Amino acid sequence: MHSLYEIETTVKRSAKSQGLSWGVSEEIGKAVKVLEHSGLRGLESFKNIIDYGFDNLTKLTDINQKETSNLCPIHFGIFFQDQSHLKEMQQTFNFKSLQEPLISLPFLIKAAKKNLIYFYIYNDNLNISITPSEMTSIDQNKIPNLISNFSMHVTPQRQNQYSDKTWEDLYQLSLETFVEETEEKKLSGAGAGLSDND
Repeated sequence: MHSLYEIETTVKRSAKSQGLSWGVSEEIGKAVKVLEHSGLRGLESFKNIIDYGFDNLTKLTDINQKETSNLCPIHFGIFFQDQSHLKEMQQTFNFKSLQEPLISLPFLIKAAKKNLIYFYIYNDNLNISITPSEMTSIDQNKIPNLISNFSMHVTPQRQNQYSDKTWEDLYQLSLETFVEETEEKKLSGAGAGLSDND
């Protein structure tokens, strides 16, 4: 088994050998290290990107970009890591396809934590939630090599993970801790004496 340092360094150098800048190469090295440390297949996903070829991938460089097929997960992640602090980024985006979406997750997790925002990625087959508390929820705990026709909602508001009925039931239970108010309790309650001892 290779150390996390070896993984980060090898990925960084491999990325550089494919024409990426040192800065981007360092970022992808760190991202793959995080994935491997989390028990996710970061190296396999990165190798799939290399095999697919960076020339065949589309860089996301602008929120109004028209061409969003075969998005590069590295540049996708870096774009949102760098831009998601801006108010105009808090909206729902629609994209045609993203290769190896797993690679984007460490970038989005970092952005969520830094900017206190939430990312919700979804299509017909997949839902991913990323929160500022570094909790990531992935439906069925697997991510495909390609997601198509997906949306990503960026917001400073968390989504409810519970129903209105669950809230109402628990709220009603919480009311049972309140003591019924009477004149006697008003007079004997904390700070409600008839004389001022201050």
